[in-house]
Amino acid sequence: MRLIGFLAVLALVLAGAAYATRPGLADFDAMLKSQIEAKLASTDVGASDDALGTVALIGCKLRPTDCIALIRESLDVTEEQHLLFTRFDIAAAKRKVTCTGAFTKIWCKRPLLQD
Repeated sequence: MRLIGFLAVLALVLAGAAYATRPGLADFDAMLKSQIEAKLASTDVGASDDALGTVALIGCKLRPTDCIALIRESLDVTEEQHLLFTRFDIAAAKRKVTCTGAFTKIWCKRPLLQD
């Protein structure tokens, strides 16, 4: 009987922690920013044969803050707050991605940024 009570209290503590640490839209924006910055840092100019992509990459490397803002504005992000987690539906230019957040972490079914 004591074990059942302990498990019930443990489940309540975990549920309370999950509720208190659900990420919001600001956390999603921070995650997107860090992914874009990592992508910019790891991509070499001239690695692609696409001239327009190379010009965009140069512009993003010169002014990453403006590039991040432009990319974020082009995304349609819908946030659904559930009791223990948050779901983000991201849509942009024929591409849709669903991300889930819980315990201050956000993970996506597919990568947000394409190669």
